[in-house]
Amino acid sequence: MSIVLWKNGEETDVIPFYRPLGLFNVWDTLAEEIWDTWMPIAFEDNMVPQTDMYEEKGELVMKTELPGIGEKDVDITLEGDILTIKAEKREEVTEDATHHTRERYYGQYFRSVMLPYAVKEDKITATLDNGVLELRLPKAEEVKSKKIELKAQPPKDGTKTPKQKPRQKKS
Repeated sequence: MSIVLWKNGEETDVIPFYRPLGLFNVWDTLAEEIWDTWMPIAFEDNMVPQTDMYEEKGELVMKTELPGIGEKDVDITLEGDILTIKAEKREEVTEDATHHTRERYYGQYFRSVMLPYAVKEDKITATLDNGVLELRLPKAEEVKSKKIELKAQPPKDGTKTPKQKPRQKKS
């Protein structure tokens, strides 16, 4: 007598002294089945690029990863205190090619951030080097605080404020 197992739609004979799988083996088998069929998650239409933002020497520095994107495919706008980066990675089309794997992402990158303070818009610089967009946004001149002195105002009817007489003690 033998034990019959079904795996992947095929019948397999097992020797009569078959020992049931332990809990670890069951989990290992389950994980193997899941990961063997794993496919990368595809983003919808937009991808959000990874971004670092920090302050250095009186300016805001923002570095954004845009791999495989050329300068002509990047659009940077500043509206008020919202900085927006839009970019597009175009698919490389090769005629008469048979693809065996396709794991690279193509499409639009989009990122908007609120700046922590006002910047000098005319002094902003942007460079794209090795797939990293670097923006340098110099801090705008801060408004200096002004101390306001409080002065007493005379009464509106033009009369002088009467001075109070000191109280006398009753005897």
